[in-house]
Amino acid sequence: MTVAQRKKAHELRKTLKPLMEKRRRARINESLNHLKTLILPLFGKDASRYSKLEKADILEMTVRFLRDLPSSSAKDSYKEGYKACLQRISAMLPQSNLETETRQRVNEFLQHSMVSATSSCQNCCAQNSRMISQMHQRLVSLRNSSSATENHSISTAAAPSQPQPVPQAAVDMWRPW
Repeated sequence: MTVAQRKKAHELRKTLKPLMEKRRRARINESLNHLKTLILPLFGKDASRYSKLEKADILEMTVRFLRDLPSSSAKDSYKEGYKACLQRISAMLPQSNLETETRQRVNEFLQHSMVSATSSCQNCCAQNSRMISQMHQRLVSLRNSSSATENHSISTAAAPSQPQPVPQAAVDMWRPW
């Protein structure tokens, strides 16, 4: 390389370095904003009220949340994780924008699932699989009936669609979720 080429390459690096640094900072800020939107609801805080959290606060909240997660053995991790998930959902349910009737049905399902989570894992999953498909059918019919009333107001010729039946094989299938 000649001296002129080296000088040109050095100048190019000097101009590209600030651009690369700007992109790196933008990625960090974007990731922190995404992390904020994930962590605030877990603490029961409204994201609109915390629009100007410092980066350190977001990271501290995340560390606190991760530290407070219960550690478990591999043997009981599924059951404990399932229970923890149900507890989190039930804690966030009052803040959801679901209709009251739907919220009550979901809450009943969660309470029943928490009770059955104490039985053997296979039995629990089989029961919950059936209940989940029943809840799915109910939610689909609710959604179809609400969309049918909306469509009816737009066009009186629209008829409500029927909920799709769930095949028996899908009801009896064991699922880990």
